Amino acid sequence: MRRHPCLRSLRWLAAGTAALVLLLAGCSHKSNGTAAPATTSPPATTVPPVWPLTGLPAGDAARAARPPLSIKVDNVTPARPQAGLNDADLVSEELVEGGLTRLLATFHSHDAAVVGPVRSVRPVDGPLLRELGGGLLGFSGGAAGVVDRVRKSSAATFLSPGQAPSAYRRDPARPAPHNQFTGTPALYQAGKRLAPKAGPPRTFLTFAAAKPAGGKAAGGVRLRFSPSASAAWRWDAGGGHWARSQDGTPDRLVGGQQVTADNVVVLRVRIRADQNTDVLGNPTPDPVVVGSGTAWVLRDGRLLSGSWRRPSEDQPTRLLGAGGAAIALHPGRTWIELLPSGQRPAFG
Repeated sequence: MRRHPCLRSLRWLAAGTAALVLLLAGCSHKSNGTAAPATTSPPATTVPPVWPLTGLPAGDAARAARPPLSIKVDNVTPARPQAGLNDADLVSEELVEGGLTRLLATFHSHDAAVVGPVRSVRPVDGPLLRELGGGLLGFSGGAAGVVDRVRKSSAATFLSPGQAPSAYRRDPARPAPHNQFTGTPALYQAGKRLAPKAGPPRTFLTFAAAKPAGGKAAGGVRLRFSPSASAAWRWDAGGGHWARSQDGTPDRLVGGQQVTADNVVVLRVRIRADQNTDVLGNPTPDPVVVGSGTAWVLRDGRLLSGSWRRPSEDQPTRLLGAGGAAIALHPGRTWIELLPSGQRPAFG
């Protein structure tokens, strides 16, 4: 059966709307000398884009297309109160030297005029950034070997004070080195200059507004990273979020607001000794975020237990529940706690 010549032509003219309209007009079948009535297509349904790292409606598609911006934030006593953490879509807490912790705060859906104090990179930042698709990274420096490794493994565009000097400032009222601050508008401006084609973050978390089946009620969790550092989260039913404490006291930001999150994800990870050492000769703890392990997800005042899987650095982390089904997070902001495998969270 031979195809009508007009149908053969349609395949080649699909990309040209004006030509297609003219072609259809010329190819219309006629009956009794009268052209067939034109048909009207239903209006296209516009699906609102969502922010990849929160699952919330984006509203501004152009802004949703910008790259993720991650900033290394100090997390020791002289660095507090910190700034900007409640504007981050995603925050990861990682073990560093001396049994202390440091944060990697990733911004995308919101900006923060002030973020910090800003500190240096660690080896685990490479695979954490790669999971996001690279994006932009604000940090204060680091050991030369570590910076080179993170540069190679992360696929991120570096925005240190050397690349974006106007984006950083020192607070003279704070002790160095815990007094360097930045802001997302200034870093994004520098990012446009250095990485104009950088795209949005990779979607690797699953979100659902409906509470998942299973799990159990949980009022909070206590986490012990080492004898020198601990954290805790308590469910605030009135606020509908988890409120954070650090080393036994409420973790408050500049201005007095307590640090909060819609989801808290605890991943038990192996800690290996990195070849880099601190000034005292102590090796840098390096959380291993490729492989698998136990995972706990806190959302909506409930606890869901499962596992995490990440076969390689080029693949994202998956949170899996019973039967291998993905554990969905509540749409909103998430903290990921990289808890050393020798420690176990205490839920209450």
